[in-house]
Amino acid sequence: MDRTDILVRISGKGQFKINSDILDKINEIDNSIVTLIENYSRGASDHKTTQKDLQTKLTQMISLITSNGQPLDVEEIVKSDTIIPDSDLFLEEATKIFKGEGVISST
Repeated sequence: MDRTDILVRISGKGQFKINSDILDKINEIDNSIVTLIENYSRGASDHKTTQKDLQTKLTQMISLITSNGQPLDVEEIVKSDTIIPDSDLFLEEATKIFKGEGVISST
């Protein structure tokens, strides 16, 4: 993956071109979501608090992308390097997505 231009799709919001600095910030949030899900799975936090924290972190991630990324024209069909779920993602779905490295690969 070219670390200068990364194509990110946000479910329901389109595609954005971001640079590696923004990707690094998104990866930090991604990793914090993985930790959040791991803690929840171990019983270290309750469902309601974890769901709220998840939505907050996803909103931060999406805001970083939309405010710093360059939106691609909807007519342009390009394969995304990664897909970010929308902030309304349910915790049960998040446990299937945010594991291991999360949605952003460190490579």
